[in-house]
Amino acid sequence: MYTSQGPISSRCSTACGQATIQTHFLGPHPLIRHYLDRLNVEDILASHLPQGRAGTLSHAQALCVLVHNILTSPGPLYRLENWAEPIEPGALCLSGKQKEAINDDRVGRALDALGSARARGIWFRLALRAIKVWELSCERIHFDTTSVTLFGEYAGSVSEPRITHGHNKDHRPDLKQLVFGLNVTSDGAVPLLHRSASGNRTDDTLHRGNFDRLRALLGTSDFIYVADSKLATGENMAHVARYGGSFVTVLPRTRKEDTEFRGRLSSGGRVRWREVMRVPGRGGDPEDVFSCPVGEKPRTKEGYRLTWYRSSGKARLDESTRKRNLEKVLSELDELALKLDIPRKKASTRAEAKRKAVSICKRYGVVDFVGITLQERKTAIPKRLRPGRPREGDPVRLEIKRSWTLTFETDEEALERTRKTDGVFPLVSHGLEKRGRREILEIYKYQPYLEKRFSQIKTDLAISPVFLKTPSRAAALLDVYFIAIAVSSLMERDIRNAMVQDGIKELPLYPEGRPTEAPTAQRVLEAFASVGWHEFRRGDEIICFPLEMSDLQQQILGLLNIPVREYG
Repeated sequence: MYTSQGPISSRCSTACGQATIQTHFLGPHPLIRHYLDRLNVEDILASHLPQGRAGTLSHAQALCVLVHNILTSPGPLYRLENWAEPIEPGALCLSGKQKEAINDDRVGRALDALGSARARGIWFRLALRAIKVWELSCERIHFDTTSVTLFGEYAGSVSEPRITHGHNKDHRPDLKQLVFGLNVTSDGAVPLLHRSASGNRTDDTLHRGNFDRLRALLGTSDFIYVADSKLATGENMAHVARYGGSFVTVLPRTRKEDTEFRGRLSSGGRVRWREVMRVPGRGGDPEDVFSCPVGEKPRTKEGYRLTWYRSSGKARLDESTRKRNLEKVLSELDELALKLDIPRKKASTRAEAKRKAVSICKRYGVVDFVGITLQERKTAIPKRLRPGRPREGDPVRLEIKRSWTLTFETDEEALERTRKTDGVFPLVSHGLEKRGRREILEIYKYQPYLEKRFSQIKTDLAISPVFLKTPSRAAALLDVYFIAIAVSSLMERDIRNAMVQDGIKELPLYPEGRPTEAPTAQRVLEAFASVGWHEFRRGDEIICFPLEMSDLQQQILGLLNIPVREYG
């Protein structure tokens, strides 16, 4: 939990009688409310969702409360009224009566409304609002997907997006899922648009529709679309090029161009590499040197620009990963050899034994580096034909039992050929002919910042796995998480930009006051975890203790350009 919500009131004894101390808890909620107001979230939601009676808790207000809950107390969507009880109603921009209406069922009905067809226009308006207020650069848009795992059967999930089985990135193939796609900008990785798709949809089927939605939002195709290797299909690349768009992606290993170039390297073909960029190492690691072939300007079969790179850091990682996988394979093959060597009346066939050994190698991707040999061994084992205590001269029968002697060894020649291709990867681009190789690489190297957003969703905000009553609520919950990560991303972008402008190198936001050069929204919210003011009551006597803020809290508010009076 990022907030430490204590008891709302406590009784104490004084020399003049019993007294009550009431805590008015504010926490980081005024910060969240400030960003929700700047994004105009409540008004945009209210304009698309049904409205209740005046003075009651509306769907828009309930969803904004849910955003507060996700950002400050990540966990199951359960007993929201207990979470909201200590919080001052004004911190959530609610009245006392509206705050009392918060409960799980009320928020569930708000999710039902958000999942309806009436809510489809919300996301374009939110994106346009963010672009206008924060002046976001949309020159480059990065897209990727992740899976959101759900517990339950969801047999009634028949309309799009369907909750079903698919390639689960959480390594839970036993559970159903939704696919969550996210577009972020290149100046702060701020989420711009998102999409929830059926759990069995693959990324290559999502790019064309996603690109069209971005064109409709931005009113132009004049932006660089960056995605992973699933974009590199003939249909997807042609679709972007047809509308005058530009793209950068990775060429898949299954393409002929990739196979030919790696074959050329592994066979000792002459390739001269020239350094194009150096990236300093972290934590004592050596720097990462990126190089490109000299004098080569290859093209894909479709005619798009193909640029090859070799990374010294990736080469070290490829080598260590292969070494680690080989060690695991040799260990598992040792265990398999012991099992196969036991004489059995119904032993595995040669094909079955070979299949077991090869499957181990395939699981770790080293099937080309391990040679496997099987030799059959027959053992004659005497079996007594008479029950009871053994005696000399008892009749016996020899039973023939088979076993397999499994031997294996690493293919050093194959390993040496593969080492020559370590750290090598190709990037495909279009519409960027005037951009240098270094610039193409820098464009794609921003993609991990999008992966960080997915990491925050699944760790800091604890989105997965989830369980909700209806499929529509599950999809709508992803919409609310999108708003939450948009708020946290904008907060993170603002404080980092302000630190650069003010020449501040670090802030003591880690536990025990340890400094950080790149503060995240979660650390900022934790800095306001216990903010509140206290009220002392004894009979008719009332004493209010004003809100006191630390120097760090005031500094953060200044960097975020939030007036202290918003905590008033």
